[in-house]
Amino acid sequence: MRLIFLLVIANAVADNIFKWHKEGKPNFENSSAADDKITFLPGLRTQPNFAQYSGYLRGSDDNFQLHYWFVEAVEKPNKSPLVLWLNGGPGCSSLEGLLEENGPFRVQAGQKLIPNPHSWNKFANVLYLEAPAGVGYSFAKDGNVTTDDNLTSLNNYHALLHFMEKFPDYKNNDLFIFGESYGGVYVPTLTLRILENSPEGLNLKGIAVGNPLVSYKLNDNSLIYFLNYHGLVDESLWNDVLNNCCGSQCANKCMFTDDKDIPCQNVINSIQSVLSGLNVYNLYSKCAGGVPDEFAKIASTPYWETKGFAKRPDVANLFRNNIFVRTLFEAHPSLNRLILPCVDDTRITSYLNQPDVRKALHVNLDFPPEWEVCSEKVYNTYGRTYEDVSRQYLQILEHKIPVMLFAGDIDMACNYLGLLWFVDSLGLQMTKPMEHWLFEDTDGTKQVGGVHKIMTTAEDIPLWYVTVRGSGHMVPEDKPIAAYHMITRFISRKEL
Repeated sequence: MRLIFLLVIANAVADNIFKWHKEGKPNFENSSAADDKITFLPGLRTQPNFAQYSGYLRGSDDNFQLHYWFVEAVEKPNKSPLVLWLNGGPGCSSLEGLLEENGPFRVQAGQKLIPNPHSWNKFANVLYLEAPAGVGYSFAKDGNVTTDDNLTSLNNYHALLHFMEKFPDYKNNDLFIFGESYGGVYVPTLTLRILENSPEGLNLKGIAVGNPLVSYKLNDNSLIYFLNYHGLVDESLWNDVLNNCCGSQCANKCMFTDDKDIPCQNVINSIQSVLSGLNVYNLYSKCAGGVPDEFAKIASTPYWETKGFAKRPDVANLFRNNIFVRTLFEAHPSLNRLILPCVDDTRITSYLNQPDVRKALHVNLDFPPEWEVCSEKVYNTYGRTYEDVSRQYLQILEHKIPVMLFAGDIDMACNYLGLLWFVDSLGLQMTKPMEHWLFEDTDGTKQVGGVHKIMTTAEDIPLWYVTVRGSGHMVPEDKPIAAYHMITRFISRKEL
């Protein structure tokens, strides 16, 4: 009898272990909020006085397991808004946003965490979602992480619904969806899915995206002007651009990506070399680790890979339709890799791969495999359904949801000028012309944060266009005080 009893216990234990480790993949879909609570986070001198949770949310079915990290507001979380944050890519982790931009912690050398005095959880509950599957700790049980804009929005939608199941107390909180970079596509496609499927189920109040990719065409064309305006293009090369691409058009009317002539595409291809060795995410920042001798050679990667620098798909979104770039990648698929910029994410990569950190975040030690800021596999297999999202933003405004599109003005991956062109192309009425906006700096003085203007629909629903002076691609990281002021004004529906 004792033997039978022991065998029953042994089988039960083995069954649980099998569920946990089957094919090396954890089974988290039935975890509760209590199971996901972070009780001790390595690297902190003292644990925070706000609650935080980490675990998995279901996508459109149990195959898709999306990792989340949720930080409650420091004060009155039950009354504070809920913000969903999505980093871009496609294929980059929102934990970068948490640990390097607007989250409550910053990773320091030696794997220590220090408080971020400008964390957005001082005014909101913030949900960081790693999406799509294959990004960060998120995974697909069948191993297939091939996706596109529509499937990504579907999985993000269901993950948000699952979050509300786990945390029902937040169903009535004001909901805002914010993002960055390729979030320019993620955010509106998810927002429309919410509006079309559960208009009463989620209390959606607004969306905002920083340095968003909203139109490949406008982003590429405006970058040519951006480079010239900043003194980076030789006069003879600029004359070649005008002569080969503009013809009789005025120089400021050229749309370079529309011109399929080989001479024009050839000179535009030459313009790209101007970016070599520069920090594409912040024109005036240093190139982390220095510029290697081989920086000008395409796909010359060994230096960067051995140094552990991040590979970023945001930059690889540039000039995808250039005839030479497309032909090169079609002929040599191995070159279609994430372009290597001057950004060093080794600190957060090292921190998030520590066994004690993975354990604290309720992530299996063996699977998913090593955490990366951006997934090359997701990027290379991602289907870009929308190369322009004008229709999506207009439909969101028709649903009476306010929108803010903001941009650091020295970013080259998704530059401010292309965003301005995009906003102007929507056909909205300008109700507040372009002017400076101010914020209070740490010394108590008023400083210019950038410029902004407000466009509205016929029903007076606003779209804010905002620039952040001196900021690159990651506005909350580069200009945290200005970003904090800007985002809180938007949430509280107060003008800048």
